[in-house]
Amino acid sequence: MRCLNSYLPFDSFRLRVGRFFRDRLVVAVWLLVEVVVSSAAGFARADGEEAFEKAIRPLLLERCIECHGPTKQEHGVRLDRRRDVFEGKAGDQPLIVPGDPVRSRIFQVLQHAEDDIAMPPSGRLPEEQRQAVHDWIQAGAPWPDTADLEGEAKRRLERWRQHWAFQPLAEPDLSAHDPATSVVDFLIDQKLRAEGLQRSPEASPQVLVRRLAIAVTGLPPEREDVQQGEAAAAAGSWEAWYAAYVDRLLSSPHYGERWGRYWLDLARYADTRGYVFMEDRDYKDAWRYREWVIRSLNSDMGWDEFVRRQLAADRLPGAENPEQLAAMGFLTLGRRFLNNPHDIIDDRIDLVTRGLLGLTVACARCHDHKYDPIPAADYYSLYGVFASSDEPKNEPSTLRLVDRPQPVEPVIFVRGNPANRGAAVPRRFLSALAGDNAAAFRDGSGRLELAAAITDPRNPLTARVAVNRIWMQLWGRGLVETPSDFGVRTEPPTHPELLDWLARDWIEHGWSQKRLIRSIVLSQSWRQRSDRRPDAEVKDPENRLYARMNRLRLDFESQRDAALCAAGRLDRTIGGPSADLAADPNVLRRAIYAKIDRQNLPGLFRTFDFASPDTHAPRRYQTTVPQQGLYYLNNAFVMNRAGEIAAAYAGPAPENAAKVTPESRIERLFQLVLLRRPTADEQAAALILVNQLQQLQGSGEAEGWNYGFGELVESESVVRNFQPLRTVREGRLQYGEQLPDPQLGYVFLNKTGGHTGRSLEHCAIRRWRTERTCRVLVHGVISHANEQGDGIRMRVVAPGGRVLADVSVHNGTQPLAVPAIELQAGDWLDFVADCAGGPSHDTFGSRFVVSQSMGTGAPRVWKSDEDFREVAAPRQDAWAQLAHTLLMTNEFSFVD
Repeated sequence: MRCLNSYLPFDSFRLRVGRFFRDRLVVAVWLLVEVVVSSAAGFARADGEEAFEKAIRPLLLERCIECHGPTKQEHGVRLDRRRDVFEGKAGDQPLIVPGDPVRSRIFQVLQHAEDDIAMPPSGRLPEEQRQAVHDWIQAGAPWPDTADLEGEAKRRLERWRQHWAFQPLAEPDLSAHDPATSVVDFLIDQKLRAEGLQRSPEASPQVLVRRLAIAVTGLPPEREDVQQGEAAAAAGSWEAWYAAYVDRLLSSPHYGERWGRYWLDLARYADTRGYVFMEDRDYKDAWRYREWVIRSLNSDMGWDEFVRRQLAADRLPGAENPEQLAAMGFLTLGRRFLNNPHDIIDDRIDLVTRGLLGLTVACARCHDHKYDPIPAADYYSLYGVFASSDEPKNEPSTLRLVDRPQPVEPVIFVRGNPANRGAAVPRRFLSALAGDNAAAFRDGSGRLELAAAITDPRNPLTARVAVNRIWMQLWGRGLVETPSDFGVRTEPPTHPELLDWLARDWIEHGWSQKRLIRSIVLSQSWRQRSDRRPDAEVKDPENRLYARMNRLRLDFESQRDAALCAAGRLDRTIGGPSADLAADPNVLRRAIYAKIDRQNLPGLFRTFDFASPDTHAPRRYQTTVPQQGLYYLNNAFVMNRAGEIAAAYAGPAPENAAKVTPESRIERLFQLVLLRRPTADEQAAALILVNQLQQLQGSGEAEGWNYGFGELVESESVVRNFQPLRTVREGRLQYGEQLPDPQLGYVFLNKTGGHTGRSLEHCAIRRWRTERTCRVLVHGVISHANEQGDGIRMRVVAPGGRVLADVSVHNGTQPLAVPAIELQAGDWLDFVADCAGGPSHDTFGSRFVVSQSMGTGAPRVWKSDEDFREVAAPRQDAWAQLAHTLLMTNEFSFVD
C-alpha cells in the first residue's frame, strides 16, 4: 500500500505538470496572438497616421478649415482640433464614429445627397478624396498627437500679411543708378542683364512720332510732326525735339479724351440704365460725367483729388457746382438691376474696390472671401456706407449722391440674404488695410472718410493699382497681369522695384498722371523697336522683361478716329452730348462721344472688343474675327472715308492742278493714310491697281441703281450735273450733313421713295444703268400722300433727250409704264422727280421694276425698293478703292 500510496503523489504531480504545460501553451498562444494583433494594430495605426498626413490633413486645410476653423465655425462645427472632431456633433449626430464611416456625419455630407446638406458647398469632392476619408474613418480615424492643424490654419489665415500687395511701398536700391539714365531704364536693364539680355535699338523717328501721338492723344500725328521729327533726327536735335513733342501732346485737349476713355471703361460708363420696366431708360446727363473726366484729366488734377471727387463731391468745397457734382456719375451711372437696391449697392462696392484698390470685395457678399483677407463684415461695412446715400433727382445735378439724414447701421446678411439679418457691423474701411480696431466712420454716410482712406499715401494698393494700369495702357500689358485683382492669389509683379518706385514717385509729385506718363514715354525702354527678338524669345517668350516694345493694335476708337483724320473730316470739338455713331456712319465726332446703350450695345462695338458697360472693365481684350474684316470691306463709314481721302488731292495749289499725276496722287494717299511715302515697289503696284480698276469700271457708275440729284433741262429733256447722294442718315441717302440742305432743300432718296428739291435744278434722281446692250421694260407706281402742296412730277428720261414717261400726282397714286426700249452698253434711264409747281410737301413714294432682256435666257429683274442700298457710293472709283485698301492694312491698324 505504501508503494501504491507512493505513486499517488506522482499522479498528482503529473496532473499538476500537465496543467502547467497546458496553461503555458494557452499563454504562449495568447501571447503570440497578442503580439500579432498588437503588431497589426500598430501597423494599421501607422498606416492610418500616414494616410492622415498625406490625404486628410491637406483636405481639411484646403477645403474645410476656412469655414470650420479658428476664426469661424459654421453650424458650430470645428475641424482643426482633435477633441472638437471626436467630441463634436452636427445637430445630434456625431462628426466621427471611429470605424464606421456610414454613421459619421463628416462622411455623410460629402456624398452630396439631394435631401441632405452638401459639403463642401463649392462642389462634390473627387472620388479618390471621398474614398480616403472613408478609409481613414474605417481605420479608426487616427489623429497624430503631433498634428497641429489649429496652428497651421492660423498661419494660413495670416499668410496674406506677407503678400506683396499689402506691403508698404518699397524704395529700390538706386546706388548704382547713373543719374543720366532714367530710373525706368535702370530697373528694366537690371532684369534684362540678369537673363543675359539687353534692350532693342530705338525705333525710327517716324514710328516713334506716331506711337507717341496715339499713346497720348489716341489720334495719329500731323504729317508735319512726322516730317519735323525726321528732320530733327537728321540734324542731331532729336532728343530735345522729342521731349518738347511729349509736352505738346500732354498739353493737348485730346489727351483727356484718350485717357478719359480708359477711365470710362473702368467706371462702366453708359448713357442708359439697362432694363428698367416702363421707366425712362436714358441717363439724360450721363455725358456731363464724361465731360468732367476729360476736363479733369486735361487739367492734370491730382489722382487723389480725382478719386475723392468721384466718391464724395457733395461733401467737398464747391458742392453746389453742377460741374463738380457731375464727378459722382462714377457711382450713379451703373446698371439699375431692375431697381434692386442690394444689387445696385453691390455694383458700387465692386466698382470702388476693384477699380481703386484691386480687391474683389464683392466676393464677400455671401460669405468671407475664400482667399483674400476680406470677411463678410467688411463687405457690409461698405454696404452701410453706400446704403446711407441717396440719389436726389432735383437740381443742381442728377448725377450726385447725398447723405441720408440718418445713416444706415448695417448688419451682415447671412449668406447674402437681406431677410436673414446677422450681427451688426460698423461703417468703416477694410480691416486688412485699416486694422481690426479701426474707428468707424462717423461723418454722415462715411463716403468722404472712405475716399480719404482709399487715397491715403500709406495705403499701398491705390497707387500700385493705378500706376500698373497706366503702364498697361502704354505697354499693352501691366507689370501685374491682373489689373483689378491684387489679391493673395495674384502673381507678383514682373518688376516689383519698378512698380513701387513709380508709385512712390507719383505720390511724392502730387499724383500727377501727366508727369507719370512723361517719365515712361521718355525712357529708352518705351522707345525701343517692336521687331521680334528670337534671341530674347527663348528666355522670355511673352516679352515680360521688355527686351523690345510690344506691337499694339489700335482699339476701336483709335481706328475710327484715325480714318476720320486721314479723310480730314474729324470733328475735334471737345465735350458735349453723345452721338449715335453706330446708327449713323457719317457722325464725325471722336468715338469717345459715342452713345453707349447698356441694354442694346451695338454689334459694331462688340465686334471690335468694346468694353462691356454692365460692369467694371479693367482692360480691353483683343480678338481677331471675320466680322472685323467684313466691316472694313463693306461698311458705309469706311467707304465714305475712302472716297473723301481719294478726293482730297487736287495738286499743290488749285492753279497747279495740271501737276497732279497718278504718281503724285498715289504718294499723297500714302501720306494721308500711312503718314509716309510709298516705296518704289508700292508705287508701281498701286499704279497697276489703279489702271486696272479704271479699265474695268468704265464710266465709274455701277450697273443697276445709282442715287443722286441733278438739273432737268426741260427744253432739251436731258439731265445735267448728276451728282451722287453721299450721306447716309436713318435709312435715307442725302447730299450733306444737314436736312434740309442749305442749297438743295430736302432732297433725299430712300427705299420707298424720297423728297424732291427746290426746283428743276435740284431734282431727286434714281438712275438705272446697264453695262451691256439689252432690251428693257419698265413699270411702276408713284404716290403722293398729302393734301397740302401741289404734288410732284415724275419723268423717265433716256439718253438722247427721250422722255419715256411723264406722270404727275397729288394726294394720290398713279401707275407708270415704259414700253420696250433698246439700250446700248453704258446707257441709263433717269427716274427724275421734281417739285412740280412749288417746293413744299413733296415727299413721295415710288416703286419701279426694270425687266432687262439680253437675248437668250430669262430676263433679269431690278426692283427699286428691294435693291436699295444704304451706301454713299454704289461703287468706289479706282482712287477710292486704293485709299480703301490702305485703310485695311496692318500698318494702319497697328501702332507700329
